[in-house]
Amino acid sequence: MAAKKSLRKKFFTALKILISIGLLYWVFSQMNWNLLKKELRQAEWIWLFIAWISFVLSQVISVWRMQLYLKKVDVHLPFLTNAQLYALGMFYNFFIPGGVGGDAYKVIALRNHFQRPLKELTSAIFFDRFIGLCAIAILICFSIILLPVEISPSLYYSILLLGSGGLLVGPMILGKIFPKFKKIFFPTLIYSFAVQAFQIGSVLSILISLEQTEELYLYIVIFLISSVLSIISFAGLGIRESIFYYAGEYFKFNPDVSAGVALMFSVISLLTSLIGGIYVIKKIDFGLKPNHHQKNETSL
Repeated sequence: MAAKKSLRKKFFTALKILISIGLLYWVFSQMNWNLLKKELRQAEWIWLFIAWISFVLSQVISVWRMQLYLKKVDVHLPFLTNAQLYALGMFYNFFIPGGVGGDAYKVIALRNHFQRPLKELTSAIFFDRFIGLCAIAILICFSIILLPVEISPSLYYSILLLGSGGLLVGPMILGKIFPKFKKIFFPTLIYSFAVQAFQIGSVLSILISLEQTEELYLYIVIFLISSVLSIISFAGLGIRESIFYYAGEYFKFNPDVSAGVALMFSVISLLTSLIGGIYVIKKIDFGLKPNHHQKNETSL
């Protein structure tokens, strides 16, 4: 059973990598690189720095959100330690395909140190991800109805109902599956909205650096949609760039610059993930002793 599960995981990881490579190849073959290079040479680098800061802040808020879930399963980490573990998880997700994923690594590390049930730790990490997707889905629903395109009344109300339903049904579903997390649904949802606000701020800063200040609202919706669909590719690579490029053609704004914006956001994500590589070499010091049931202290 374990062998089959491992094989299935490797298959889906390989599939995601192939999807990313295929989509990146398609986008890169379509792009006018000379035009993009010209835009980059004229870019205001202070805004690119602001874009990076905004992305980092989104990850800091993600750490705070994860702490709420961990506390519910009796795992109490100092914020700095949790941030280090989160950064290491990002590094694993980006740079070690096919190995132990970032989320799986966090579960293993926490289980080794705190001796908490595997199911509880896995659920905490899963719902931390799940609430992020909920926030994006809700934002997409309410954003689409404000798009400057004609939408039929039936579709308009269906989208509005779906977004409202997510706010109402979400806590009920969470309460049924794992009652411990029901009370923190809305606090963590607010954190998730803040995460997306800073990531949107990162994209907008990239656009401003390239002096692309028109159709900003469309870019926001496109980015949110690409964030959801990024789960079918490796670390979101390829899918984000291809969606931005296609949207640029569809909405009649420069597809090369549009894809370039997505590519620059991916580069910012990748460079930020490199920080976690420090903790591959320098082992994380939890600064806490494991549960008193353990005789010896466990470390990574």
